[in-house]
Amino acid sequence: MRRFLYALILSLSLTISYGQDTITYLSEAIKENINPYKKASNKAYEKRDFEEGRNLFDSLVKNKLVGTKFDDFSLKVYKDKNVKINRIQKPVFIITYASWCVIPKGEIPALNILAKEHHDDLQIVVVFWDKKKDLKNIAKKFNDNIKVCYANEYYSKDSHIVASIKHTLGFPTSIFLDENKNVIAIKHFDSKIKIKTPIKEAITCSYNYFSKDINENMVKAL
Repeated sequence: MRRFLYALILSLSLTISYGQDTITYLSEAIKENINPYKKASNKAYEKRDFEEGRNLFDSLVKNKLVGTKFDDFSLKVYKDKNVKINRIQKPVFIITYASWCVIPKGEIPALNILAKEHHDDLQIVVVFWDKKKDLKNIAKKFNDNIKVCYANEYYSKDSHIVASIKHTLGFPTSIFLDENKNVIAIKHFDSKIKIKTPIKEAITCSYNYFSKDINENMVKAL
């Protein structure tokens, strides 16, 4: 009986260990695959082959990054407590910006609408690669359903997320995570909305773009 229990405990231990060892985190996958991608991507953009550059990024995401586990990053929230992404008990839609980049007209109002609509089944997180003082004017434009966060090289505890996400994936970029914080999608997005576009039209265009992306990824996350 004692031998049987020992064998059972050993078997369970090995199974748990194996399960843990097979988890690949996003930062690990990026570190392992980013250099070949950058080399090929730089060549494509030197030739001004922008379509090939986009295809290379999409291939990196589809073949190497989707299905990985999002790292247990802790983010500083503007005017709120820090948040650990992996402790949010629902799918997460992350969008990265920088305060010195002009956010296209209509994009923030559209995200505010979507955050309210998906309050029960999705958390939208906006990450600015900035210091807190840089968000003084922009943060107040987002409603309370959106967690407005910031990370910067200036803060020592941000070095991992800055190196893993900002310096490799660039921005603006969206990352969609299922409720278990597995990566469902990563996407570069480039607004086609012109400066002179009427505000209502701009909001509608941004809303339709993000809504389609969110709904498609929600289905994939099931």
